[in-house]
Amino acid sequence: MFAKKTVIRMVVLLLVSVMCFAAVGCNNGTPAVTTDPATQNPASDGTTVADTTEADTTEADTTPAIDINTLPLKERFDVKDYEGTSIFFITGGDNDWWVNYDIIGPDNSGEILSEAIFNRNAEIEGAYNVVIKHEQRKHHEAFNQIKADAAAGDTNFDSFFCNGTQMRKLVNASLTANLNEIEAFNFDDPWWNDTVNETLNWGGKRRLVAMGDMNIMSWKTTACIMYNYTLGNKEGVENCFELVRSGKWTMDKWNQIMLNFSRDLDNNGTMDYQTDRYGLVTGNQTLEYSMNGMGETFVSVDAEGYPAVFSLNERMLNALEKVTKLYSKESCLNVHDASYSGGVSLNGQSAKLFSEGRFLFFAETIGGSFQLWNMQDDYGFLPFPKYDETQESYNSSIQSAQMSLVMIPRHATVRRDATADVINAMGYLNMRDVKDVFYDSVFGTRSVRDEDSMEMLEIILQDRTFDLGVAVDFGSIVTEMRKAVIAGNGNYASTYESYREAAETAFTKWVDNAKK
Repeated sequence: MFAKKTVIRMVVLLLVSVMCFAAVGCNNGTPAVTTDPATQNPASDGTTVADTTEADTTEADTTPAIDINTLPLKERFDVKDYEGTSIFFITGGDNDWWVNYDIIGPDNSGEILSEAIFNRNAEIEGAYNVVIKHEQRKHHEAFNQIKADAAAGDTNFDSFFCNGTQMRKLVNASLTANLNEIEAFNFDDPWWNDTVNETLNWGGKRRLVAMGDMNIMSWKTTACIMYNYTLGNKEGVENCFELVRSGKWTMDKWNQIMLNFSRDLDNNGTMDYQTDRYGLVTGNQTLEYSMNGMGETFVSVDAEGYPAVFSLNERMLNALEKVTKLYSKESCLNVHDASYSGGVSLNGQSAKLFSEGRFLFFAETIGGSFQLWNMQDDYGFLPFPKYDETQESYNSSIQSAQMSLVMIPRHATVRRDATADVINAMGYLNMRDVKDVFYDSVFGTRSVRDEDSMEMLEIILQDRTFDLGVAVDFGSIVTEMRKAVIAGNGNYASTYESYREAAETAFTKWVDNAKK
């Protein structure tokens, strides 16, 4: 199904190690890339001389091919001197685990990811002769700042790295520039996420936000499953890593493993999160993570190529039923459901509960693993399962609340060329250097250093989905569908029909604003 990658990673503060993801990317640099000599000397009739002329004794070119995506900035790009111009970024974020560090690292204590981001910025500033400035606000405060700047005609910020919720508001207020019209951006370049950006290229011409490797938070907010394999091995659980490799890691298989693993340890006839053994600890968001993993999204595309309300077809109904089984109280502890704990919310406790060693799986985002540094058991990473074995690949959802997207304000034109060059450089250097260090920050704990989990993490980040329907949630249709699934009442079709009209009305208005 896919070839196992052999990964050797080494953290060096000078960051001399490089990434070779997407080595077939666009050749925009000046160095020549060596090609097969047989294709370099066409004859006048269009045939290839090297294959048809026995007497040709020309020595083959043995010059090593150059991977242009490992080069210094000044060799990879046509670098301009911006004469000390300051480029101002604003990001949205929260406290604790969800501080945004797309622009500036998570702390100043020498932590490896901070060091890598600092070095990235230094290379950009030195190459382009710019100064990178950054301010973080709460998500809604950052949006309000951009809105106020537009109303006043000010350019206090050249770019806003926003989450999905603020993206909805930015588009609705017609505050976003069309990134397709910015010459420096080539969305075929390998540091852009082509899968996500294809869904954001509305009508084939309006791309108001985009996502790429410059969005570190969109790595961190990618959904995954953490698997306590110390516990799994002890209890004889089937090897989940091998299930992924064989293509047999499906939602039905996951549900079966969780149900078989769960036990009422005190034999009182009731599952109790404080004493019993569960297959899964998670929250409400695992609905969309699971649906996206099975290839379903809560958005569709209209005849013009613009977003529209999703259709509730047979496959989606079956997928919703599979997720309902996942939320069974016989095997799953949902920390957002207070009924488990006598009306007391367990929100925010899922990582702590998983680390105690009674839960086989923890469904969250990659960022959730940063809270497991004190866990005693060994754990690894798994992608969300497929719908069935015929599904071609594993898909990973990107959580919209804390993710980041590239947005350039429509009114911010003064430093736009420099801003675009800096954003491109961030994406390139993150792909070349910082992603390696991000992996090491995830695997920097004692409990996760195995090759299986590194392989799984690469699978998780390979094919990702940004579900626009979840981010906008017009008419609260996704919220209400989620309630129906978690309640287990099977009222999917009636819930959909109750909220469809309101969702369609809101979507139409939003798309009209996107076209302006």
